[in-house]
Amino acid sequence: MIRKIWINCSEASGDMCAGALAGEIRRQSPAVAISGMGGPALSAAGAEVRFPMSRICFSGFRDVLFGLPGVFRLQREIAGVWEKDRPDAVVMVDCPDFNLPLAKTAHSLGIPVYYFIAPQFWAWRQQGIRTMRECVSRICCALPFEPRYFRNRGCRAQFVGHPLLDIIPLQSLDGLAPDPSRIGIMPGSRGKEISFLLPVFAAAAARLYRDNPSLTFHIARAPGIQRDFLKRFWPENLPAAVVEPEGRYRMIRQSCLMLSASGTATLETALIGTPTIVAYKLDRPAAYIARKLAYSKFISLTNILFQREVFPELLQEHATADNCCRQAAAWLQRPEALGRLRNTLREVRAIAGPPGGLRGAAKAILRRPGPVMSRPSAAGAGWELQES
Repeated sequence: MIRKIWINCSEASGDMCAGALAGEIRRQSPAVAISGMGGPALSAAGAEVRFPMSRICFSGFRDVLFGLPGVFRLQREIAGVWEKDRPDAVVMVDCPDFNLPLAKTAHSLGIPVYYFIAPQFWAWRQQGIRTMRECVSRICCALPFEPRYFRNRGCRAQFVGHPLLDIIPLQSLDGLAPDPSRIGIMPGSRGKEISFLLPVFAAAAARLYRDNPSLTFHIARAPGIQRDFLKRFWPENLPAAVVEPEGRYRMIRQSCLMLSASGTATLETALIGTPTIVAYKLDRPAAYIARKLAYSKFISLTNILFQREVFPELLQEHATADNCCRQAAAWLQRPEALGRLRNTLREVRAIAGPPGGLRGAAKAILRRPGPVMSRPSAAGAGWELQES
């Protein structure tokens, strides 16, 4: 019987999913004690956060390089807790570079390991599939093509559906009408990516506002990011409202378009149905490595799911104010194009679903792992990921 579960996550979107999963586990089995590494969402779900995820909040090559000693120290501390207060199961959420060494440790201690939000090995040349095969009891996949990918490499995997379908209040949001004068901005959840992208979005917004003063701008504040930090990269003479984390879904739905950092945010905007311009920048060493390691033709989860460019992607040297402004202005001048894109986005819920991923993942974790791999699901059976 499962009495104690450890959940490990290390960034904002992972914390959101980990918190939702912890809540579902507690709903199905109220007596289970949950602890782990995470942030405010995991804590709000009733878990004891033994290690804050802020200890490994890195963005860029230099951050990672200089932070490695702290990462290794944190991994040793977590392993020490497991040795003293042994959990019945360990759940890893994304972040394979940090979590897979810990998966080996848990496996060596005889603790079953589960993965929720699987590593994107299909998008990047990464080491770790052997660890997934040998040390992870089951992978609860959020994307429909992932089970085949992992099963073909000897891993136990099942498709449960993306947790965002359970987290986002889609039915209530569908009743809200987009405001044709409102532009939403999601500049990221880490300080470094915000410092790279928000000045670009601000410069694009200033040009759009100059041509159309009726526009309003709404900036989503990620958990752990202070308002003053956002204001540092936004012109004082350009009006903008800062939206708190709990209000971002309503803001997305009521915006006619979004300027967003790449990441989970772009799947949120797609599920909600708001056309989005996706941008991302890294420091030069990290960008060079990323280009060498990339498999996938696209970076946005929405485009990966559709296997074509539905959301424009502006990366590195293409992530400029000129390009963001040009694309946003083209959409604003052609409302019919925005309408067609919203119609296209209706399909993403069926592609990423069905709902119930949290329930399925919680059930898989609460039952003891077995040696039999799950059968391919109908939802994922026809998928073949296109690689560039």
